[in-house]
Amino acid sequence: MSDQGLETKEGLRDEAVAWLVRVQSDAATAGDWAALSDWLEGSEARLAAFEEAELIVADLDARKAEIAERLPTPQPNVVSFPKRTPAPARRVWIGGAIAASLAVLVGGPALWTASQGQSVTYETRPGETRRIALADGTRITLDGGSKLSVRLGWRKRQVEMGLAQASFDVAKDPSRPFVIGVGDQRVRVVGTEFNIRHDDKSVRVTVRRGVVEVAQRDGQSPVRLTVGEELRHEEGAARSEVRRVAPDGAFAWTQGQLVADNETLGDIVADLNRRFTTPIRIAPQVAGRRFSGVIALDDQDAAVRVLAGYAGLTVDRENGEMVLR
Repeated sequence: MSDQGLETKEGLRDEAVAWLVRVQSDAATAGDWAALSDWLEGSEARLAAFEEAELIVADLDARKAEIAERLPTPQPNVVSFPKRTPAPARRVWIGGAIAASLAVLVGGPALWTASQGQSVTYETRPGETRRIALADGTRITLDGGSKLSVRLGWRKRQVEMGLAQASFDVAKDPSRPFVIGVGDQRVRVVGTEFNIRHDDKSVRVTVRRGVVEVAQRDGQSPVRLTVGEELRHEEGAARSEVRRVAPDGAFAWTQGQLVADNETLGDIVADLNRRFTTPIRIAPQVAGRRFSGVIALDDQDAAVRVLAGYAGLTVDRENGEMVLR
């Protein structure tokens, strides 16, 4: 429709309503839905305008009885007009309120919502892991203390990942990319196996099979990761670090082990807190020290002793926490 560089809020609003009317009509085709998806992916502003139009339609639908009561009663007078020769067909632009009302009449936002897929949220407590089998054949293993939401849409499979760690074995489907929003990064794949760890301000993506694209959400050029590559990103930073790793180490938590390769004690404690129910806290002055080794995750006391013994730290119990200092 309009050139993206010339888009205005008012223009986008009208375009969004026009799209809504178009795809909700009985004559809508798969090509119409595909064209709408392409238009929406053109900018975040387009998506926001379309979501606003959906809200207006939903509100009108909820209040249609109230609106009908307030409309003036049609007058019974009938006035005859002479027949006219039909003029050549021309395009009529429908204003926002009228178009939104028409959208209600042709079905509301339900079809578009269905095309995007229902959002399902998965969450685990500290010490709990969960294996998830999605309807498309994708398998996700969710670490403890983690949360993510999944939408399996007609043209895109979408995940929003909170503070979490998860391994993904994505079923291949070239027609429906698998896209994960995590922190200020966006991970895009078709079919592959990888692990994502999202802590307070950091994102780590490790690839064991296939190819993964990782990019800033603001649209910068993506970084392509292949087997044995890992991206580390601090949220807010302009660039990310990519390095070669043994990828199985990133998946070791799924087998009950933590494999650390020159990791900070602060990062290791964050991993341990996902696995165990008693919170572990580390003193800030020692959190930056580094550790390499393997820690079994079947016993919290033993795991903390290993870490403390390596770093020469003491372990105290205070207010229901284990404190390393």
